[in-house]
Amino acid sequence: MVTLIIAEKPNVARKIAYALAEGKPGRKTIGKVPYYEFTRDGKRIIVAPAVGHLFSLAPKTKIYGYPIFDIEWVPVYVAEKGKSYAKDYIKALATLAKRADEFVVACDYDTEGEVIGYTALKYACGVDPSKAKRMKFSALTKKDLLKAWYNLEPTINFGMADAGIARHVLDWYWGVNLSRALTSAIKRASGKWQVLSTGRVQGPTLKFLVDREKEIQNFKPTPYWVIKMLLEKNGGQYTAVYEKERILDENEAKRIVEEAKKGPAFVENVEVKQQNRHPPVPFDLGTLQREAYSAFGYSPKKTLELAQKLYERGLSSYPRTSSQKLPKNLNFRSILQNLAKLPEYKPFAHELLGKDKLKPVEGKKDDPAHPAIYPTGELPKPGELTKDEANLYDLIVRRFLALFMEPAVREIMKVVINSNSHRFILSGARTVKEGWLKVYGKYVKFDEVILPAFKENEPVKVIQIKREKKKTKPPARYSPAAVIKRMEDLGIGTKATRAQILETLYSRGYIEGKRKIKVTPLGMRVVEALEKNVPDIVSVELTKAFEEKMEEIMAGKAKKENVIEESKSQLIKILKVFKEREMDIGKMLMETTGTGATTSKTAARKAGAVKELSEEEEKAVKKAVDKGERRKEYLVLGKCPKCGGDLVVRYNRKTGKRFVGCSNWPKCNVTYPLLQRGEIIPTNKTCCGGAPVVKIREKGREYEICVDMNCRDWKKGKK
Repeated sequence: MVTLIIAEKPNVARKIAYALAEGKPGRKTIGKVPYYEFTRDGKRIIVAPAVGHLFSLAPKTKIYGYPIFDIEWVPVYVAEKGKSYAKDYIKALATLAKRADEFVVACDYDTEGEVIGYTALKYACGVDPSKAKRMKFSALTKKDLLKAWYNLEPTINFGMADAGIARHVLDWYWGVNLSRALTSAIKRASGKWQVLSTGRVQGPTLKFLVDREKEIQNFKPTPYWVIKMLLEKNGGQYTAVYEKERILDENEAKRIVEEAKKGPAFVENVEVKQQNRHPPVPFDLGTLQREAYSAFGYSPKKTLELAQKLYERGLSSYPRTSSQKLPKNLNFRSILQNLAKLPEYKPFAHELLGKDKLKPVEGKKDDPAHPAIYPTGELPKPGELTKDEANLYDLIVRRFLALFMEPAVREIMKVVINSNSHRFILSGARTVKEGWLKVYGKYVKFDEVILPAFKENEPVKVIQIKREKKKTKPPARYSPAAVIKRMEDLGIGTKATRAQILETLYSRGYIEGKRKIKVTPLGMRVVEALEKNVPDIVSVELTKAFEEKMEEIMAGKAKKENVIEESKSQLIKILKVFKEREMDIGKMLMETTGTGATTSKTAARKAGAVKELSEEEEKAVKKAVDKGERRKEYLVLGKCPKCGGDLVVRYNRKTGKRFVGCSNWPKCNVTYPLLQRGEIIPTNKTCCGGAPVVKIREKGREYEICVDMNCRDWKKGKK
């Protein structure tokens, strides 16, 4: 009897093999793929890895156009460029499957892991997935893996598998069809080549970023005044603020200042109270991503990658979780005893081990698949972790230690100062008991404003009372961490995909800025074009509805076939409207500053917002969008002053940038640079040495320029 265990990655396969083997497992290879053989309880076991997804969705035919729904699962190296390495892994699993009598899936216990296991069984091993058993674990420690082995689930989780398959199908339907539609719109409107993309979650995410960008652009600051009192006590100076924080009328602010200056000032009331600040709840993925961004500036994607590495080393639990609760049977004392071996955690761990009972703080959110993120108690070897990995490990460990500590106690002081019946507030705060801040204080900062003692009715020595003019500020731009939080709040994307959606928006050229996200002109125009013509593509409500359907599939309350068919019907309606308005959408997109639209597919890839296509797809898309259309003529701006040929707008094949060139090139080498923004309109006028004057139309304004950038009178009549 031979059991084949399928792991998600090679390093996880090694962890499983070394945990389950009674001795040292034998390492063998098929081609370049390692696998492990050993025995346990007299049973022969083979552990072999996948390398993430080995199979992907692809169209059954090479016909380009939209809509397209006839798709199938194929090896990932067939569907995507740069995945040829997967061929060896598929071959290895197929070979080992012939020796096996029993199959166990040990991929990550989530929808993606279930799809990886399901497709590996069905298409690589040639086995009915319903015949396989399941190892379920949330940490790669020997204890957790042995427990999972001796408590095998009788089948894979078909709720998760079906939900994962449905998500893949929906993402393919929406992503590929909408990207083809956008590409076709650009080509039809301009005759130029650019592959734009959007998707089921990408569109709504970009939409709320565009909404914020518009709020900022349309924001008009409003002036207001704040009134402050500078006072002195015991040799120190302190600032109190007028009880009405914002005065909108300057005359009122002047009046208050003049009246308050007359005094006398005295302490009207003193209020001192203590507040308990409880420890923060355990990390789910979203909270970890936000905290890591705040502490280290890590992007959500980087945090997930680092957390995954810590998990695969067995140092922390599975990161893709939405739970804020720890496992009920987790041995807290054992973990603390191990953490106490590290000098930086020793005093805190020893303090906690002295307690009779260890009860952690927990949050409300739960996840049926995995608990909150916690350190397993396995310790990193000296020099094993990179600086970034060590930072995240420290954050996870300190958060875990804080869960068991006493609340911090803060003393809040409020002093009300009356000056001629005008009240000013002097505020102070200090930490009187550190509690959990002892271990986690490096990642949480409280203001420490220590005030001297005040008594009611005592006189106050006022140094100055003044007004300050300020202006309201526009809404803040989203940070990467704030985008993830907003997606969570809106219910779009999943804990595992949100970071990648954000990275996709960057790579497409739709957004820019590492800490403060700004939508590019291309991103703005894509959303404006879609919102005006086919708003459902950027609808949060529609995307959220299908996310909820996916949850229903997972819970066994909906069938994947019905959800896929419903999504398909919705998409067909959207694409019908899109096709009717394709020319209008294309024209709107072409008005964008720096779209990167070009007759060169190489330049289009470099311009951003580009999706790679196979050679067959490239040929097909050109044929499809050119069908029935004459090639667009070059835009003629005037006559060449050197040879008399036409001066036309051309596009650099390498950069995609536009310029003016002679139609007799290469015999004539006359060229002029062009602005890369706005619509170009010939004027039949000339300037320096016969250089043409062109009209530029952009963002509702027009102006004329000589294309010779050395022209003294460069702008020829701005309107």
